[in-house]
Amino acid sequence: MARIYSSVSEESLENDSFHDAFKPLTFVLAFFHSVIQDRKKFGKIGWNVIYDFNESDFTISKRLLSMYLNKVTKDDPIPWASLKYLIGEAMYGGRVTDEFDRRLMMTYLNEYMGDFIFDTNQ
Repeated sequence: MARIYSSVSEESLENDSFHDAFKPLTFVLAFFHSVIQDRKKFGKIGWNVIYDFNESDFTISKRLLSMYLNKVTKDDPIPWASLKYLIGEAMYGGRVTDEFDRRLMMTYLNEYMGDFIFDTNQ
């Protein structure tokens, strides 16, 4: 987690998107990336097939996040369905061949990304 999040510069956090949700969502994306990458340590218990997730998956997903957040205003809802599909099914899911692994990865993404991360009661 520390390695992937330290690859994000303070300059990119400030300049890539002016939406208030960009910084917390970048952290969530780094956490998601770390969790799915860490599951490789557990062999067949972690993933049915070993996948080669790398930093480029995180970088491109962060760019997608920035692009989508720059298109919405602060009053518009964040397009969660589009973001989850592009990050989960296209970027990371493009490598996933096993249906159970895909379902697991999308479950993680659904647990980590949503309006609930901005609740004040958390």
